[in-house]
Amino acid sequence: MKHRYLIFPLTLFLFFACTTTPRFTSHNSIPKPTSQNPDNLLRQAAERWLGVPYRLGGNDRRGIDCSGLAVQLYREVFGIRLPRNSARQRTLGYAVHPPYLKPGDLLFFRFKNNEGVEHVAIYLGNHQFIHASQTRGVVIENLNTPYFQHHLVVIRRIQH
Repeated sequence: MKHRYLIFPLTLFLFFACTTTPRFTSHNSIPKPTSQNPDNLLRQAAERWLGVPYRLGGNDRRGIDCSGLAVQLYREVFGIRLPRNSARQRTLGYAVHPPYLKPGDLLFFRFKNNEGVEHVAIYLGNHQFIHASQTRGVVIENLNTPYFQHHLVVIRRIQH
């Protein structure tokens, strides 16, 4: 008789213990899949260009120059059309100071004693950038090396 009184509460307990109450989550708080993160997309796209040889005026995987690489990556990752040469690319967006670098920022370098810029690269994060080297083709480099620190003249951010 004693067990009979326990069966009903025990059944209720098991029934409610096995059900779950869905928690409401706002749409904005759901993280996007990692592959959709623009920083990850930029790095993935950049890595697909590694090893492509340098070719002045080149704009494809048979050979590419620095501004061509910027054009291709910005189009592929952000859907933005950049001008074809680094001097015109330098006029876009707004200037950024080095401590505030973000992936996608354009890095402009001067290697000769003149007023212009001769080279453009794209910052990837973690002090790394990708560019088309005249001697090694498309490579990822460390921005903290003294050589690149010395020749970096301006950083531009284009909203994407």
